Amino acid sequence: MKKKIWISIGVVLLIAVLVGINVANMSNKEDVAVETAKVEEREITGNVMVPGTLSLSEEDFLYLDPERGELTEILVKEGDKIEEGTPLLRYENEQLKLEKEQNALSLESAYLQINQIKDKIADLDENEKELAKEVGEEEAKKQIKAEREQLKVDLKVADLEARQVVLQKETLEKSLADLEVKSKIAGTVLSVDEDAKEGTVQTPILHIGKADSYIVKGYISEYDSLKIKEKQPVIIKSDAIPDQEWKGTVTKVSLLPEQTDAAMGSEDTAVQYPIEVAIEATDFEAKPGFKLIMDIETDKRKVKSVPLEAVKQDGEENYVFVIDNGKALRKEVEVGPTSNEYMEVKTGLEAGEEVIVSPPINLTNGMEVNKK
Repeated sequence: MKKKIWISIGVVLLIAVLVGINVANMSNKEDVAVETAKVEEREITGNVMVPGTLSLSEEDFLYLDPERGELTEILVKEGDKIEEGTPLLRYENEQLKLEKEQNALSLESAYLQINQIKDKIADLDENEKELAKEVGEEEAKKQIKAEREQLKVDLKVADLEARQVVLQKETLEKSLADLEVKSKIAGTVLSVDEDAKEGTVQTPILHIGKADSYIVKGYISEYDSLKIKEKQPVIIKSDAIPDQEWKGTVTKVSLLPEQTDAAMGSEDTAVQYPIEVAIEATDFEAKPGFKLIMDIETDKRKVKSVPLEAVKQDGEENYVFVIDNGKALRKEVEVGPTSNEYMEVKTGLEAGEEVIVSPPINLTNGMEVNKK
C-alpha cells in the first residue's frame, strides 16, 4: 500500500516538474528580448578593392644608344639631386663631326657662288649703261635681257642650294647637341650601372626618379573600369604595415586595356585596364615595390538601409525580422551594396519599420518579442 502511495507521489511530482518546465518555456517564448533598428535613409558608399604596387610618381631609365655614337662619359653619380635639363651622358660621333665639316665647306661654297652671281649682275648693270650710250636705253635692255634673266635664274638656284645647306647645318647641330643627353625630369639619381656603358647587358645606365613622391599602379577589370573614375578618393593599406593607412586619389584610368602576349588572339583572357593612384602622405613608410591594397570609393548616395547584422540568408534568399504588433515577422528583402556597418535594402521594407538586429537562432516567424 505504501509502495503505491510513493509511486503516486512520484508521478505527481514528475507531472509538476514537466508542467513547470513547460510554463517556463512558454514564458521564455513570450519574453524574447531583441535589439532593434529602424529602416532609415543613410549614406552608402560603393567600394572596389584593387591590389597594386608602389612606384615612384616620376622616373626615367636611360639605356645605351649606339645610334648616337660612342658613350664617353657619365656626368652624374648615384645620389645626385638633379633638375630638368641637367646633362647626364655624353657621346662622341666622328661621322657627325665629318659631316659638320663638310657642311661648313658646302655652305661656304654656296655663299661664294651667290656672291659671284651678284658680281656678274653688277658688271652687267655697268655694261648696260655703257651700251646705252651707244645704242640707247631701250636697245641696250633688249641686248642684255637674255643674259640678265639667266643670271637671275642662276641666283635663285644658288640661293635655294644655300638654304638647303643651312637646313642641313641646323639638323647636324641638333644631332650634335643630342650627343649630350639631358634629364627630362627633376629628381634623384637612384642608380648608375657602369657595366651597361659597355653595352654588354641590357640594363639601364641610369635610373632617375622622384624619391619623395609615390603612386600606386594596379589593374582593374572591364566591370570595374565602368565604375572607377579619376579624382575618386582611395584608402591605401599594406599587409607589411598593418596598423597604418594612407589617403590617395585616382589620377589615371587607362582608356585602353593592357596588351600582353597571353591576351593576344585569345577571346577568353580577362581584359585588364591599368590605373594609377597618387598618395597624399608625405611620411610614407613603404618602399617602391611594396604590394598594397587600394580601397576605391566609387560612388556615394543616400538609400534605405539596415544594419548588416539584421540581414540573414536562406539559400539564395535574404530576409530580415521586423516587429509587428509585438511579434517577429519574417520578410524577404532585395539587398544592394554594403558600406561600413550598413546594407542597402532595395525592396521588401519601408522607411521607419523596425528590424531585429542579430536575431536569436531560435527566433521564428510569429514569435512574441520585447525590445531591449
